[in-house]
Amino acid sequence: MKLATMTRNVALLAASVLSVTLLGSPALSQTLKEKVASEGKLTIGVYNAWPDGFVKDGEIAGTQPEILREVAKSLGLKTIEFQAMDFGALIPSLMAKRIDVIAGGMYVTPNRCKQVAFSNPVGGPRGNAILVKAGNPLSIHSYQDMAENSKIRVGNLRGAASLEYMAAAGVPKERIQLFPDHPTGLAALLAGRVDMLINASGAIVGSLRDPNVKGLERAEPFKEVVDGKEMIHYSSFAFRPEDKEFRDLIDQSLTEKNREGVVAKTIMSYGFPERDATPTGVTAKELCGSDYH
Repeated sequence: MKLATMTRNVALLAASVLSVTLLGSPALSQTLKEKVASEGKLTIGVYNAWPDGFVKDGEIAGTQPEILREVAKSLGLKTIEFQAMDFGALIPSLMAKRIDVIAGGMYVTPNRCKQVAFSNPVGGPRGNAILVKAGNPLSIHSYQDMAENSKIRVGNLRGAASLEYMAAAGVPKERIQLFPDHPTGLAALLAGRVDMLINASGAIVGSLRDPNVKGLERAEPFKEVVDGKEMIHYSSFAFRPEDKEFRDLIDQSLTEKNREGVVAKTIMSYGFPERDATPTGVTAKELCGSDYH
């Protein structure tokens, strides 16, 4: 046999062995359900915003990580590791398997339903809110206001659902500045680089609780209406579609924790009223429709 042919055959054999080895590797073939059962660990992604998921003294805190920890205990979860990242990096990091679940208050939206497997909503319906300078000098109370007043410089997060609503209302892209996270957007508002900052109402309330934040207020009222319809948001845990078996187990446990009052109690411990903390019974399947995984 010629040396070149022998070398090629050896290379092919080595590649075949490597392929079989990799395909049979527990690390690559293991489902999330199996991983939690064997390792007792989940890696969650958050975007560091109070109260849903944030870093405090080097540890993860917030309503969703705390609820997930309680919900997943019965499934063998012992340890939660976390990665704080830009909001827009959450879904790409999930799909790349750098994290196992998003547990930072992500809203269920039609576009996201196509990409991830959402759990049933965690807590009650939510809304967005906006931070403005004290006195709301530009009188911002709706997406329509943002579209019609060319002086308004809008601050928002990369990948936020509200970007779709702004587009529908006709807010020009050139007047929207996008930030990786809430603290960066807040700093821009305080420095006068934008005139408002939109985020989940919890993050806005959290900013105003900070004694170092001065000269800002929550715009009241803020009517989140798009095409004549008021937006109502539900936040959920998000998993990869192939991990829907584990998601289903989470939903079963979440239902039990709802009955026990654990979910509402955890959310209310962050200062929210009972109406915001109490689950409504709306399911992810209802919200996602044909795109439900």
